[in-house]
Amino acid sequence: MKISCTPISFSSMFNKKEITLEKFIEYCAEQGLDAVDLMDPQYYPWQWQDFETQKKTAAKLLEKAGLKLAAFACGNQFTLQDDAEFNAHVEKVKKAIQTAADFGAPLIRIFGGHHPNPGAGGKMPHAAALERVLQGIDKCLPCAEKYKVILALENHGCMPGHSYEIEKIIKKFVSPFLKSTFDCANFIANNMDETEDTLRAYERLKRFVSHVHFKDFAPAPADSGKRVTACVAGKGIVPLRQFAALLEDDAYPGYCSLEYEAAVPAMEGVPQSFTYMKELRKIHAFLK
Repeated sequence: MKISCTPISFSSMFNKKEITLEKFIEYCAEQGLDAVDLMDPQYYPWQWQDFETQKKTAAKLLEKAGLKLAAFACGNQFTLQDDAEFNAHVEKVKKAIQTAADFGAPLIRIFGGHHPNPGAGGKMPHAAALERVLQGIDKCLPCAEKYKVILALENHGCMPGHSYEIEKIIKKFVSPFLKSTFDCANFIANNMDETEDTLRAYERLKRFVSHVHFKDFAPAPADSGKRVTACVAGKGIVPLRQFAALLEDDAYPGYCSLEYEAAVPAMEGVPQSFTYMKELRKIHAFLK
């Protein structure tokens, strides 16, 4: 298991200016990680203090820290009824692909969208929202192929949310530059209309997985109105140990990027999660 970390794990600290990009990279190196993810400033401006300056220095910071760049992340929303808003997101994704290429990122995480969609003309029926996702990918994929950056579609926001939807979408385009960001916990997320077993989903998508979001959920309090709540990795109900074993058996070559979203402060929960991930790595190295 090659371990990375997405800045989402420290989003609260970034927003409060308690951590900088430089400190994030330094901390991940101190934790003995293999890589970090970075995020597109169009959608995640909080990660950057001065993007144009930091863009020029990021590669040197990573090299000095002994870290690779696992992925670049975009936060697009294709499930929009308004054509102008939809096209604006398409153009943002195209720009983000070029930025990812400039950084030397092997892939860029993209979304389909969120469903039910709260914006631009109200809620879209599920089938119509999926059609928008296909349209968005169709418009962006030639740019990804040009810059040789993989579009890694995440199971997020329920659009698409299920493995069969993601599989059908990827197989439709028959391109080595459209693959999956496999979020092992999102199959039971609160925005899923129906949940899906993580291990079953992986078996369907494993030949397309180019990046992994590694996180855990625990059952939410009965009076919360939610299905699950984020927790420290290894403390919840996502079968992370079995999932990691499958990745090992399949010689998965990519990174597992911690996406920590729990209420426990990041400087407590993140290192606990890293410790769990490293222990899994030791277990599978021993068994191997």
